[in-house]
Amino acid sequence: MKKLIVLLLFCLFIYIVYHDVTKGTLPTAAQPKHIYTEPTKTNKAINYQMVEVKAGDTLLSIVEREQGGALRVPIEQLIKDFETLNPSVKANALQIGKTYKFPVYKRN
Repeated sequence: MKKLIVLLLFCLFIYIVYHDVTKGTLPTAAQPKHIYTEPTKTNKAINYQMVEVKAGDTLLSIVEREQGGALRVPIEQLIKDFETLNPSVKANALQIGKTYKFPVYKRN
């Protein structure tokens, strides 16, 4: 019986090592974010980054995730800047799998 338990534990150990090596369980180094600047009609430049929308994402959740914290401007300003960067898109009509320009705000 002890040999069977040891064999099962060894198989479990091998599976865990295999899973860790192939899929990974530790976070990888973050890719540097590319931030671009786009001038607008009001001569105010808006910094932005390109982000692909995934299932369950909203405008607010993407901006907060990409900037690592709470929104630094009023939500109305975020919507206005997003729609300025993406003229043919409404902020409440993001499509899964599409890539959009999301505004980047400086830390205060």
